[in-house]
Amino acid sequence: MKRKRINYYILFFLIFIAVMIYIDFSFEGILGEYFEKQILFNREKVNFLGMEHTKGVFYWPKLKDILIRLTVICIVLLEVITYFTAQRARKDEEKRLINKIETRIDLLAKGEIPEKDEKLKLIDSKIRDVIHEKDIIKKEALVEINKKNDLVTYLAHDLKTPLASIIGYLSILDESKVPEDIRKDYIKKLLKKSYRLEDLTNQFFDITRFNLQEIPLNKTSLDAVFFLEQLTEELYPLLKKKNLKFDIEVPKDMKIYVDGVLFARVLNNLLKNAIAYSNKDSVIKIRGKAEDSITELFIENDGDVISDEELKLIFQKFYRRDKSRSQSAGAGLGLAIAKQIVEKHKGSIKASSKEGHTMFIITLPNS
Repeated sequence: MKRKRINYYILFFLIFIAVMIYIDFSFEGILGEYFEKQILFNREKVNFLGMEHTKGVFYWPKLKDILIRLTVICIVLLEVITYFTAQRARKDEEKRLINKIETRIDLLAKGEIPEKDEKLKLIDSKIRDVIHEKDIIKKEALVEINKKNDLVTYLAHDLKTPLASIIGYLSILDESKVPEDIRKDYIKKLLKKSYRLEDLTNQFFDITRFNLQEIPLNKTSLDAVFFLEQLTEELYPLLKKKNLKFDIEVPKDMKIYVDGVLFARVLNNLLKNAIAYSNKDSVIKIRGKAEDSITELFIENDGDVISDEELKLIFQKFYRRDKSRSQSAGAGLGLAIAKQIVEKHKGSIKASSKEGHTMFIITLPNS
């Protein structure tokens, strides 16, 4: 860089001398006359070898001032020219580099190998990483779509069973007279099939409306005890089959700062999950703990052992512990939705399981 600058100085100085000579000849000695007036005193005209010349006393300080001014002007002009030339060269280099990178991105995206360039080795590596991550995301999205389509197909098939049963029982009741005891039995079966139909419909709703990112939060401070009592009261009919019980241990003055509608769905999913996998004649515990900046809720039940491998998967979309399409098997969205809602509240949810004792822990900020 320094060598180039010295060359610029030399070149500019030579150009400057040439320009000065040109000006002097063009204006018939005007430049010479100027110097004569500035650096000679007691001037007089003399004839030497048939030519007229100016004779006088040379004044060095005046010439020195002129040369200093000219030098400063030359250096300033040279710096200005060098600056704009360097800026132009830098822009051109940036354009070439951008075009080069774009070309390499296109080649790498197509799976082709561009020419080796040590300067762009790191950039090539980063581009490959981005393309690889993009491919992984595409594959995961495709797998998710396939799972979703499979579940829609399974649920559509499962809808036929309770619907056909409901139509069959209603047709019998409508077309013929049946004894009172049989009629009551049919009504119980109809109610059971209707609940099953409602559950399948809700699963369809979950699949088609899973993304909650666009749903706004309306957070308010809720009385935790009252909120949990209301929620568990709605689920009491589901406890009868296994003779289960709810045990709520929450401080009386505890508050939770949440969107009531969305958070009710979180607890509803967790409690239904606990009911489904609890042992008969067991207790589902709901505990709460409030601290300065956070509130924690614990939902515990005793039932099936959940392995460490399953604990890593249970919050994933469309993951179902029950691989068969039994009537108790859901769409595999309950816990995934619960996790998404909790995280939308800037909180966290995690699960642990040891010797059949399973615990879900929800942590929420108090503001």
